[in-house]
Amino acid sequence: MAFDRLIKNGWIVDGTGAPRFKGDIGITGDEIEAIGSLGDAAAEEIVDAEGRVVCPGFIDVHVHSELALLGGPDQYAPLRMGVTTQLASPDGFSWAPLSGGQLKEMKDYLATFYEDDCIDPSQPMSIDDLLALFRGNIPSNLVLQVPHGSIRQSVLNWETRPADDAEIARMARLTRDWMERGAKAFATGLEYEPMRRADLRELVALSRTVAEYGGIYVAHQRGYGDNIRTGCEETFAIGVQAGIPVHISHLTIDPMAASELERGASEGADITFDMYPYPAGSTHLLLNLPPYAQEGNPKEVRDRLSDRSFRQRIAAHIEQAFPLDRVRFASVGKPRADGSASAAAPDWVAGIRNWEGKLIGEVRDELGISLTDLVCDLIVHTEYPSLMIFHWPQERYGYLEDTFKHPLHMVSTDGIYAGVSPHPRGFGSYPKIFREYVYERAWLSLEQAVRKMTAFPAERFGISRRGVLAKGCYADIAVFDPARIRDRATFAEPRLTPEGVEHVLVNGRFAIKDGQIVPGNFGRIVQ
Repeated sequence: MAFDRLIKNGWIVDGTGAPRFKGDIGITGDEIEAIGSLGDAAAEEIVDAEGRVVCPGFIDVHVHSELALLGGPDQYAPLRMGVTTQLASPDGFSWAPLSGGQLKEMKDYLATFYEDDCIDPSQPMSIDDLLALFRGNIPSNLVLQVPHGSIRQSVLNWETRPADDAEIARMARLTRDWMERGAKAFATGLEYEPMRRADLRELVALSRTVAEYGGIYVAHQRGYGDNIRTGCEETFAIGVQAGIPVHISHLTIDPMAASELERGASEGADITFDMYPYPAGSTHLLLNLPPYAQEGNPKEVRDRLSDRSFRQRIAAHIEQAFPLDRVRFASVGKPRADGSASAAAPDWVAGIRNWEGKLIGEVRDELGISLTDLVCDLIVHTEYPSLMIFHWPQERYGYLEDTFKHPLHMVSTDGIYAGVSPHPRGFGSYPKIFREYVYERAWLSLEQAVRKMTAFPAERFGISRRGVLAKGCYADIAVFDPARIRDRATFAEPRLTPEGVEHVLVNGRFAIKDGQIVPGNFGRIVQ
């Protein structure tokens, strides 16, 4: 037997949850041609994986990586963890299909999450225009999701009202356009604009269109934590009324959440969820303002927050929503240069970039101003708006164990590749789970952990021939040293690369070999 590439003598964990076994994998072209004991088989490239774990490449079901994959310092960050496939449009974010004016506003809104120079806001962006950016230009695979945010903006702009029948029909046609291009799910972010304004009727109608194609509904839902019942009730209602499986993004299992999942299942909802292994979240500064403060396009929000009387109205909310010792700056937008704000920027805006990594309480004390003025002026006078890390209170740390042990859980990173001090989850999640949750704390077996990262998300999202090591599957493969694998990324130094991931193959080609990046864009848009 002769292959293009051969991985020999590894401990094969095939992704299904079945026990590991010692064996070889023969690869021809982009597929696994043989798996088992392959004896004296020959190949152009041979890796001896003695003592190593050989498993499917990981599938990250919630990560803001699309534009980072096109270039820049974090282009290979997912691959260095063993991630070979990522889902696009998390939280319903995207740039298509939008007119030029709409695209400029959406690019502005999403600048917190995506540092990019590849989206030209002076031109309209069709779905095909967007996909053309990725074809042949990405080092790992991309799975499409229908982006609720750009679909709603395309039809209603930033309107704060429910859609009427004609508008829902137009959104359904755009949803169908995405599904025809291979999207696997309908993704929404119901705490972000303009998706926050969608009602149950709209969400059910669009989900029914996705269900026709065998897709699923994926929600950054309208409530978590103390508001978990509100969020789950809507999610489960969509699942039942639209006849569609539902998946909840970045959900932590505390007693209330566990009870909600049980209730939803009893009502007929087909539920899964994902979560990353850190007791801290990250999103933009704006999200913790009251919903009525976030209404409209970025200019309307800035104008509203420039008003002194409006600031007084929301001051108590801001004091409650931003604990001074648990909210950290991940990135801060550059000072705005277009002079569009209704008031002059304070002097301190010129020096804000050195805040990245600092607690919001430290910055407030340095400036000697109110927390309300700090938050509002940042949104008004900088590129829109700052990215924050929200550390959990200590009493919630223990819920990570219940989350990762839950049978409906799969792994994600929610990685955001922007700023000087981003959340380390985008650089260390998968190695961290192996080191801490498998080998040190024994929350999961090796086989359970790999399944949550591979076959389970592939099954749930309808990603065929990936997530499993078997004959005829695409050769997306990660090889790591179980004795050395660990994350190194921290909140102080988030971009430190992990250790122990030695080889990664994408569609049968080495993207990492002997721990080193192999130049080439072997990723695909998954159909």
